[in-house]
Amino acid sequence: MLLSALALLVAADPAPKFELKDGDRVVWLGGTLVEREQRYGHWEAALLAAHADKKITFRNLGWSGDTVHGEARGRFDFNNAEKCFKQIVDQTVELKPTVIFVSYGTNESFEGKEGLPKFEKGLEKLLDALKPTNARVVLLSPVRFEKSASLPDPKPANARLALYRDAIKAVAAKRGHAFADAFEHVTPKDDTENGMHLTERGYEATAAQWLAALGVAPPTAPTGKLDALRKAVVAKNEQFFNKWRPQNETYLFGFRKHEQGRNAKEIAEFDPFIAKAEDEIAKLLKELK
Repeated sequence: MLLSALALLVAADPAPKFELKDGDRVVWLGGTLVEREQRYGHWEAALLAAHADKKITFRNLGWSGDTVHGEARGRFDFNNAEKCFKQIVDQTVELKPTVIFVSYGTNESFEGKEGLPKFEKGLEKLLDALKPTNARVVLLSPVRFEKSASLPDPKPANARLALYRDAIKAVAAKRGHAFADAFEHVTPKDDTENGMHLTERGYEATAAQWLAALGVAPPTAPTGKLDALRKAVVAKNEQFFNKWRPQNETYLFGFRKHEQGRNAKEIAEFDPFIAKAEDEIAKLLKELK
């Protein structure tokens, strides 16, 4: 019955077309797919280049292994589900986004059809919690798995992923959010390290497919200029990562802050570096117009 209901919802009203506007502040939530993209910047650079005439900023809050419940990012509160979840929401709201990419479902899919109700409930809860931002939401499906030494037959795993893709699409249609079907459009070909996680070459090879999932035409920028933009994006992502996930956060904000908590004020010192990186991105985009 659940699958029948999902099919009806999916067939009902198509999710609105995705578009970015001048001045948008995009926050990207998700697990490993999202976190690792910030290392390489191919998808973000392609999307920026496709909107070179607009001023748009991206902040990546991806966390490897995460779920809609925030389980991976709980750190010292991993056994407190509400605190784990609250971290996703608080971190997102603080950035004042106008657009939020929500990319979950891969880890949850290992629970199969039995795990769908829990996933749907968690996704709905997350979207409800993010409502106060008034941001436009884009729900992204997981990327399909490919055959590899560690995943000789990806068909069963992809069958489970497809169930979660359909659930995400149904939630998007019900709530009036945009939906990007990465499961359908992004097809790795010997571009993962284990059948699941894209390599740098994987992000590069699938950048145009990622844009197609969003319904965005690929940029026509020369390869050299696009790579310069990508490097600037990676530099910005690194500075932002250092700010929101400092390596010594245990001492700055955690249970040992009584030792070095006074140094937490230095986190704000990353802001000028992030701003400088954004200026470089803006300069490179101007050259692409």
